[in-house]
Amino acid sequence: MACSDKGNRHHRGLRGPPLKRRPRRTAEEVLREESFQEKKRTIHLQRRRVRTKLLKKEIQKELKNVPKQASKNSVLFIDALLFLLFLFSVLTVRYWSYGLGVIAGVLLGMVTIASHNFIHRKNNFRMYYFQFSLQQVREFRISHILSHHLHTNTIDDLEMSLLEPLLEYLPINKTPLKRYGQALVIAPLVWLTFFHAPFVKRYKEALSCKGKNLRITDLSSFLLPLAMYLFGGRSFLDAFWMWNYVLVVGALHFGFVGLHAAHHHPDIFHDGDVPRSTTDYDWGISQLDAVMDRKEISGSHFLVLTNFGDHCLHHMFPTLDHGTLDYLYPVFKKVLNDFDLDLRMVSQWDTITGGFQQLVKVEPNTAPPDLKKYKKK
Repeated sequence: MACSDKGNRHHRGLRGPPLKRRPRRTAEEVLREESFQEKKRTIHLQRRRVRTKLLKKEIQKELKNVPKQASKNSVLFIDALLFLLFLFSVLTVRYWSYGLGVIAGVLLGMVTIASHNFIHRKNNFRMYYFQFSLQQVREFRISHILSHHLHTNTIDDLEMSLLEPLLEYLPINKTPLKRYGQALVIAPLVWLTFFHAPFVKRYKEALSCKGKNLRITDLSSFLLPLAMYLFGGRSFLDAFWMWNYVLVVGALHFGFVGLHAAHHHPDIFHDGDVPRSTTDYDWGISQLDAVMDRKEISGSHFLVLTNFGDHCLHHMFPTLDHGTLDYLYPVFKKVLNDFDLDLRMVSQWDTITGGFQQLVKVEPNTAPPDLKKYKKK
């Protein structure tokens, strides 16, 4: 016992003099400590990557309150647009009117964009409206759904790489001729050939692979020119000419709207820019970094459906009908606010000018996107 007590006294001696009692903290110090602990908890939550999971959970609850008519309206809109497309296409031939052809072309572009809503869902016949543009649903599901939606604005995004070397949106070294030539000359040519180019490429590949890349559903692309020929009252060559005219106008509309809808602006993340994080990656925030939405489009079901609107929510929940997205904004904004994040809402003019600015950009951003920049304005 004595040895034990001596050892204990020796051990206590090593510890030095007893610590002084900690003075009582002021209310300000307590609040500061609580604030510090709250920040630590927030960082911990972020590291556990609960943001996207929390958003999904909250959205699932809110979906029960979304009226079913919302998705039905999408069907009504696209079917009405398709009817008008066939009507004006036939009238274009019958009256040999390039003015009517412009209307038909714009309608074709709108139908093509609207069908994107149905391509994201399980197989349905309305997704094949997309093929009136000579594009193929199977190819688009690979380049858009499996690539673009998972690897937005990175080198793995096929919707970026398939445009190269004609249009280079990544911030890389470009000669002055390349920078301004692609913005002023090449870009319009790409828009004009947006429909014909993949068609020619597909059938060129079909020759080398004995048609294995084709499907019987590809014949749906020719229903429009067939109707123009049968009901246009003119020769096959006349109908063929006007069909191609409608395709070019439609491609111009589709290409211009698609490339200036949400993803290309100097303040949007592109591969080569400094990423937000390499260790605590959050897929949901990466989508916020790579997307902007337009004030003029959001809020209108028709405009959202025909202009790639509500694009950030669409990237978060791509299989939801575009008509339901507007009902999810209150929950979406609440979750963003809880994590001190924001959705960048800009004007249509901002996305148009930003697209051209991104084409001529050569210096990558040295800091992650400021998601609150446009809220400050």
